Amino acid sequence: MAIKYTKLFSAVLFALASVGSALLTPITAAAEGVPPAFIQITPTKQKVSIEPGGSYTSSMKVQNIGDGDFNYSVEAVPYNVVDENYTQNYNNVGTYSRIAEWITFDEKTKSGTLAAGESVDVNFTVNVPKDAPAGGQYAAIMASTGDGSSEANNVRTISRVGMIFYASIAGETRKEGSVVSNSIPSIVFEPPLTVTSLVENNGNVEATAEYTFKIWPLFDKETIYNNEDNKGTLDVMPETRRFGTMSWDGAPRLGIFWVEQTVSFLDQVSTNKKLVFICPIWLLFIIFAIIFFMIFWLISRAHKRGGKESKVSRKKKGDSEKKEETENE
Repeated sequence: MAIKYTKLFSAVLFALASVGSALLTPITAAAEGVPPAFIQITPTKQKVSIEPGGSYTSSMKVQNIGDGDFNYSVEAVPYNVVDENYTQNYNNVGTYSRIAEWITFDEKTKSGTLAAGESVDVNFTVNVPKDAPAGGQYAAIMASTGDGSSEANNVRTISRVGMIFYASIAGETRKEGSVVSNSIPSIVFEPPLTVTSLVENNGNVEATAEYTFKIWPLFDKETIYNNEDNKGTLDVMPETRRFGTMSWDGAPRLGIFWVEQTVSFLDQVSTNKKLVFICPIWLLFIIFAIIFFMIFWLISRAHKRGGKESKVSRKKKGDSEKKEETENE
């Protein structure tokens, strides 16, 4: 009996070791080709504070980093988001996107032609009305070029890039919000290992959420991934919820790790720590199949042993009854 158990467990361990050696290597992927960009802007974001009735002047650099000339133009459009994933919307004017109507451009730099390698500083001014509501105001300053056309196919392509402009109008501002969720999966079937979170801004100005992500092996206290020196951040606009994710791209395909995520938003700090098992789903099926087979085999052996013992018991009982009948005679 002991020999049979030994052979069974040896076979199980050999099967796991055979697939394990190949799975412990992290996945790497070749970078996909990126189409060349021709128009570029800097910076991509500006944050300012302005008094009601005041003004603010700044600029945005538009660059031609392609090989050919193009005509460009700039405009200010409302900046809104429509869901927790922050899908951008540049069409609807809302409570917090009226600033697009307060932006004017220097006519000399508002449009023009840029040769390959050239750049221009586009000057703009924000004139805030005296009765402007306190709180956040958001716009996108877009630079576009429409020179990529094809008369044969009657198709016209437009390259468009934008700078997000965050303005805080002075007055009765509120900073209120909460961390709604801080989630870590228990099982990951395929790298990368991703943690998620959801924060809600109930105030009337934007606030920044900060994210810390740590990972260390099951039996080791030294972290193998830690972003404390370069924490993740997300700007959360007023009266919105924002879904955030962080990933460990170097995760192996098999392993058990401690994972910790800390989300800091306004005056709230949420920390979640969990043991995470990384395992391909097909290997999980194999493990479950092996466990099921072992249980079934043990039950079958116990049932056969019980049957033999019952047969012996019945035989002994029958012999005993025959002996009693013989003695009675």
